[in-house]
Amino acid sequence: MHNKTVLITGGNSGIGKFTALGLLQEGAEVFIACRNREKAAKAIQELESMSAVKGKVRALELDLADLHSIEAMVLAFQAQRPKLDVLINNAGVVTSKYQQTRQGFELQFGVNHLGHFHLTQLLLPALREAPEARVVNVSSASYLRGTLDFNRLRQWPGRYNSLKAYAQSKLCNVLFTREMARRHPEIDCNALHPGVVSTEIGSKHMTLLEALAWTLYRPFMVSPKTGAKTSIFLASSPTVAGISGRFFDENQNPRKLAAHALSDTLAQRLWTESEQWTKKQ
Repeated sequence: MHNKTVLITGGNSGIGKFTALGLLQEGAEVFIACRNREKAAKAIQELESMSAVKGKVRALELDLADLHSIEAMVLAFQAQRPKLDVLINNAGVVTSKYQQTRQGFELQFGVNHLGHFHLTQLLLPALREAPEARVVNVSSASYLRGTLDFNRLRQWPGRYNSLKAYAQSKLCNVLFTREMARRHPEIDCNALHPGVVSTEIGSKHMTLLEALAWTLYRPFMVSPKTGAKTSIFLASSPTVAGISGRFFDENQNPRKLAAHALSDTLAQRLWTESEQWTKKQ
């Protein structure tokens, strides 16, 4: 990974932080994109200390719930680097209450899919400057329970179901990965399930009962360091060069996708609608 530039969303904590650490140790220059400047500064100090590498990790301010923030971050990155070798769409949100992004989309869909979709499209010129560009999308095996309901991407008729909304957003990650691979064969794009990982995503924005259940389940979860292994593998391993549109598990093995995630019609519609939604803002 020497002389390669990597951008990781949510790189200041959890899986993203240990993905950044692993790639720094392999010689990459890493940009971590996150909302909180103070947390980003602290993460940089920790990453430099843990990796014993100085001056190769930088922070960019990014709020994936705001398309304008994404556009501003891309401009900030382009002002520093003309080329991007690896984009890791890692950040995510889980919420038990119905919430919206700044542009009015259901929050989990808006952050987990639409924000990353917009970011990837804006970074295509920088990715094309790299000889072997890669996009890595952190999804989840939860996609298996997902159904894509286009009537529930802005409003949510009836009682809000947070687990259904999360599974929908993770299915979108997989559909986006497959369509990205089809439309842009010059860029390797793969999705992954990191395992059931003990991170902050599982405790923020939850009800008291949900947070308690999450806490009780933590001993059975893997660490963020373990959860980062497949992201690091897809970002750096020469064994997956030229492989695109696939879904990998927590053991770095490719897995066959379920039938509903293989729908070209659904993937193409999601892409077209996502383009329209992000261009309107």
